[in-house]
Amino acid sequence: MPCGFLITTKDRIIRTANQSFSESLSRPSCALEGRCLDTLLTKASQLFFDSYVVPTVFREGYCNEILITLEADNGLPLPKVVNVRQMDDGNLAWAFVEAENRTGLFKELEAARSAVEEQREELDQLCRTDALTGLANRREFDEALKRLFKEAERSHQPLALVIMDIDNFKSINDSYGHDVGDAALQGLADILRKISRDTDFVARFGGDEFAIILPNTAVQDAEDICARFHQSISEFTCERAMTISIGISDRTQCSPIEYQLALKRADRALYTAKQAGRNATAIWGHFSASEAVAQSKPKYITRTNF
Repeated sequence: MPCGFLITTKDRIIRTANQSFSESLSRPSCALEGRCLDTLLTKASQLFFDSYVVPTVFREGYCNEILITLEADNGLPLPKVVNVRQMDDGNLAWAFVEAENRTGLFKELEAARSAVEEQREELDQLCRTDALTGLANRREFDEALKRLFKEAERSHQPLALVIMDIDNFKSINDSYGHDVGDAALQGLADILRKISRDTDFVARFGGDEFAIILPNTAVQDAEDICARFHQSISEFTCERAMTISIGISDRTQCSPIEYQLALKRADRALYTAKQAGRNATAIWGHFSASEAVAQSKPKYITRTNF
């Protein structure tokens, strides 16, 4: 963007004018030197100079982003955006940019800022999404778990936490290859998406483990939802039949545990379901504070018939 540049005395007598400034007025630089800058301004801009620009420069040492209007010899107005600074020797340095060009630059900068913001949002989404399944990843799950536990505490509503994995998943990869293993993970992710409610938060926890946060859900209702997971996965085949094991824990008013303990309990419940023969849901029971410390296993196991 061409920029007109002037050096004037503190009384605004032009000492030097660059080519861009002189060309904008259709005058040679030599014809401008020795003239008072005020004579190049419209009447309104002269008043604005005297009442605001000049006092500001002498008070602050500079004045930026000021819209004024120069007047060409033919009387045509030339809107400019001006930055002025007082130099160490007392003279004033002026930079003039065409206002129309400045508006165009602002628009370009705004478009660039919007593009960067969109890219940032896309990158942020990628950082929070599991690439294979399209579900939330562990990072997003951890943040959601903290947030939803706080909401449950404020609203005095129950919350259930579910962790599951695919039984004998390693043998699927070993026997059929990782592409089949990936298809199995994607198939389970699709099932979880279809069955889960809009208020539930579904994530790939890591490897073949998945986690679901069920706000405003009692443990009995969570058990019913998990039974539907078992049913649907029994109808899904990926080179061979698949089953899943599930662990459930919950937070209630009677057992207002922190999210870290709920996560640990759901994980232990999942382990118990595995130890019981897989293709099962293990549910951590409700205990008093003293019993919870001593208790190391879930209360009971729900076997599936699928």
